[in-house]
Amino acid sequence: MKKILFFLTLAGIIFAQSKKDVKLIIYNQNFAVCNEIRIIELKEGKNEVIFTDIPKFIEPSSIQVLPLSLGKFSVIEQSFNYDVYTSDKLFSKNIGENVNIITKDGQLYTGTLLFYEQGNVGIETKDKIVVINKENLKEVSMAKTGIFIYKPQLKFIVQSDKKDIYRVLLKYITLNINWKADYIGEYDEEKNNLNLVGYITVDNKTGIDYENVDLELIAGEVRKLVEYDARKMAEVGVAALRGAEMEIPSFEETPIFEYHRYTFIGKTDIKDEEVKQINFITRNNINIEKKYVYDGAITRYYHYDNWRNLKFNEKVEVIIEFKNEKEVLPAGKMKIFKNEKDGTIFIGENRINHTPIGEKIKLSLGNAFDIKGERKVLNHERISQQVYKDTYEIKIKNYKKEDIVVDVIEHLYSNWEIIEKTHDYEKVDAFTIKFPLKVKGNSEETVKYTVITRF
Repeated sequence: MKKILFFLTLAGIIFAQSKKDVKLIIYNQNFAVCNEIRIIELKEGKNEVIFTDIPKFIEPSSIQVLPLSLGKFSVIEQSFNYDVYTSDKLFSKNIGENVNIITKDGQLYTGTLLFYEQGNVGIETKDKIVVINKENLKEVSMAKTGIFIYKPQLKFIVQSDKKDIYRVLLKYITLNINWKADYIGEYDEEKNNLNLVGYITVDNKTGIDYENVDLELIAGEVRKLVEYDARKMAEVGVAALRGAEMEIPSFEETPIFEYHRYTFIGKTDIKDEEVKQINFITRNNINIEKKYVYDGAITRYYHYDNWRNLKFNEKVEVIIEFKNEKEVLPAGKMKIFKNEKDGTIFIGENRINHTPIGEKIKLSLGNAFDIKGERKVLNHERISQQVYKDTYEIKIKNYKKEDIVVDVIEHLYSNWEIIEKTHDYEKVDAFTIKFPLKVKGNSEETVKYTVITRF
């Protein structure tokens, strides 16, 4: 349906109702930059122009109006009016005025409005002061006021050198619109691979609809100073799509500055209070590596001489790992399901960071039920003022039928040297080592090592 373009001029005020060629650039930090082409008809001289259909969370300092047509055109001043009708504002601006109140039991009170608080309304009648609980209000009437507007407005004082129709670019930043990536993975344990579907989820809480827009999404961490808090966004679940791998993309990804841009191919509508989900990747048969990881130390500092009753973590993490080989993946939540003969079960979820091509994705999905860990300090000896000797024992208990490999993670401190060990280890970084411990089914395996620590 084509939009009807019309202009209303009343007492020198021009209401511009047409929006054309809207481009919306949404950042995954709960704000967006909007570029709109609007058409206004100006008389020669000074004009007052009002733009409606404006988001209520606009940042006034970001507003720009730029002429795209020939002719001398200048904005003298601009203002954002968001004093719209609400019950709280209506009551507060009528303090001291006459009101009529009917309660739920049919009682009529006529008098002067004294106060309007969180829970009560106060009214002074001819002979008394009445306090009424807001929950007991049935009907309230008061004199009509012209103070408020129905929707947020932008007002401009514009100087034009002639009477003409102008195309202008309206640019602004609005809060309370966000996007995120959501991923659904279906894990095939027998083939040890993953089918992955990615969605772009756009959540619009700006107060207006954006229709037939060119949509761009920016992934990255842009420095943005937020002037006021936006409303919290609801966490919305995502349903899985199944099917063959799609080679026709809905978004085109390109690098821009130090971020990544996703441009929607075509145009789309983003309604107010709508969560819109768009498929942007489908990848099948991704090779997966399943790992078990045991990190038994609960605390992350050296205990010196206080080793008594040192607690340990008994849980063994289940991690799946795969390499991102085809496209940049924006940060988001990844849910993993596993297909069974009697249906699909949910096996865990976690968040991924912005992941470039070639980077590995590691997802910790939960803790293994049939694998337990145990960590002890067998010996703690102070050799000198700043030198300690410690012996650790880490035991992995495997209640599963099949053999497994558990990566046992240990954290070391300052200048360390392992002088004895029962198993070979790998150095992860300057203060972390890993023992790849093989454990047979229905059995347990123990690793011991002794370390000298110099502070």
